[in-house]
This record gives sequence, C-alpha cells and structure tokens, in this order.
Amino acid sequence: MIESNNSSIYFKPLTGVRAIAAFMVYLHHFNPLSDNYSSTMFFGFIQEMHVGVTIFFVLSGFLIAYRYSEMKYFSFRKYMLYRFARIYPLYFILTTLTFILYAVLLSQNKSSNFYEYLLNISFIRGFFDNLKFSGIAQGWSLTVEETFYIIAPIIFLLANKRIFYLILLPILFLFTGIGLVTIFSKIKFYSFFSNYEFMFNYTFFGRCMEFFIGIFLAVFYKQQTNKLSFKYFTYMGLMGMILSIFILSMLKGNYDYGIRHPLGKVINTLVLPLIGICPFFYGLLRENSVISKMLSSKLFLLLGKSSYVFYLIHMGVFSLLLRKFTSNYLLIFISLNILAIILYKYVEEPVNLYIRNTFFNKTKSSNK
Repeated sequence: MIESNNSSIYFKPLTGVRAIAAFMVYLHHFNPLSDNYSSTMFFGFIQEMHVGVTIFFVLSGFLIAYRYSEMKYFSFRKYMLYRFARIYPLYFILTTLTFILYAVLLSQNKSSNFYEYLLNISFIRGFFDNLKFSGIAQGWSLTVEETFYIIAPIIFLLANKRIFYLILLPILFLFTGIGLVTIFSKIKFYSFFSNYEFMFNYTFFGRCMEFFIGIFLAVFYKQQTNKLSFKYFTYMGLMGMILSIFILSMLKGNYDYGIRHPLGKVINTLVLPLIGICPFFYGLLRENSVISKMLSSKLFLLLGKSSYVFYLIHMGVFSLLLRKFTSNYLLIFISLNILAIILYKYVEEPVNLYIRNTFFNKTKSSNK
C-alpha cells in the first residue's frame, strides 16, 4: 500500500512488516479457527487482526514524511507521479477484472454496474458508506491512503513553518469529518458521509491520527542522531501491540469487532500506534534484533514487496475462485502468496517502473 522497495530511503525491516500487516488482515477475514471456537479468547484475538490496516497507515505516514517532509527539494509532480505509479495501475487492472468476473462468472449484476465501477476506479467509492465494500472490498483503505497522499504536501508545508500544525491539523481533520457527517446525514446524499461510525472507521478524517503518529515518528527518527540507551523497543512495541489487540478482543461484547466500541476506537487509533506500532518500528530500525533480521531476510523482503498484490487479491472474486478448487486453509494462503509474487514480478513492478521512467523523463526533458 506504500512505497518502500523503490525508494531512496529504504528500510528493509519495514518492507517485511508490510507482509506481516497484510497477513494479519487475511487472518481477520479468514479466521483459521472454526466456529466451534468462536467463543474462545484466541478466536476473538484473531478477529481483531484488522489492525494490520492500522500498521499500514502508521507506516505510510512514517515513510512519506521521512522522504518528502523537507519541502526544499519537493516536486509535487514527481511526488504524485510516484504515488500514481505505485498504487493505481495494479488496482485498476484488478478492479476491472473483479467487475468482469463478478458479472460473467458469478452473475452479480450489482457489481457489474458501470456507475459503481467508475466510483471504484476513481477511489471515490470510499466516501460512500453503501459502496465502501464494493468491487475489491478491502480497497476502501486505498481511498484513505490516497486522501493522505494528496493532503500530505500541505501538511509538510505547514509543519515546516510551525511544528504545532502537526497537533492542530489532525484535530481540524477530525472536526471536518464530524461536520461532513452532520451535514450529509441530514441530506442523505447517496450515503456520502452518512454516519459517524463510517467516518471514524473508514475515512481519512476518522483515521488521520494514525498517519500523523507515523509522521511524528519520522520527525523524531530524523532528529535523533544517537541511539537511545534502551535496547528493547522492538519487544516493548510487540508487547504493546499484543496487549492492544487483546483489549480490543475483550471490548467486543455486543459489537462484531472491538473497534466498534467507543473505547476500542481510541485504542486502535491512539493507544496501539503509540505504545505498540511506533516503538516496534523504531526498534526494527535501531536494534539488531532477531525480529529485525527475520523481517530483513530475502523471503520477507519478497513477501513485503508483493504484499500490495496479496492485499488486493486475498479476499473477493480471486479468492472465491481459488476456493472452488480447494478448501485447505494453508494451501489457499500459499497459493495466494505465489500468485501475488507472480503478479508483482510480471505486472506491478514492470508497469510501475515503466510509468516512472517514461513520464518522469518526459517531465525532466520539458523542464530543460
């Protein structure tokens, strides 16, 4: 979901983290435990693995801020070209195939609706509650990401003038979201920002703090030249994440997931990133731990690079078609990873590089 493999600022362990985050979302959608264990603590713990999306958002805020926050050398055209090349081509291809397959093979006419298709390929569907799970259902998070990408240059421009804006802006974004719901919940404009639950959980305005915490981590990491004497940030962060997920599972109650609980929202958006994700990231980059070495291995680097493809295909029509051939959980998981690696190697990466090299060279030539 974010650029790391082709960036000049390249953090190997964080590429491996992308794979872990994507696999967590997979576990959330396809709990390996049967319904016979639905009342157990471990089943509930796995159900809260949607926090893999939170990891993606914090990681996105960190990497984008680390690379682009110094506006002195910032090129908005190059920035947007790189974001487009990284995210859009594969999403467009897979979304188009999804609508075709739903229409032809599964006879789901709703998903073949051309208007709905346009809203999907433009990322606009992520602003409508009734459409957030249409097409590639998990793609709603890309609307959140793209909103951040567009707004990020403004954030960095203001933050470079006064660091106070990094505190003020997320508050303003949150109240903007609340204002949109206040207005459009009364107008009822095709479910556009139709309710607070949707705004808080599925839009940038409700989840902006996750990106800002990543930005704060980037600022701290860049300013801190000497390693801290404390050597266990990796494990402290890991324990913080486990504890946060456990609390979310305990808060579930009458809700389908703990994040639906008001306190669960605070834990997912603030507590988890602050006491879990951030120290974990910092430890991976500063400490020579077993976990850092594992996530920097060739296997995890490959899985991390192909994790965007895996994220897009792990649920939906592609997964459904695969499940027609086998019901073996492990075999499906391995098959999805193999398919993701193939698509990464022969579709995502070549198209990404082609767009960058072609259009960026044209941009440089036109500026001469």
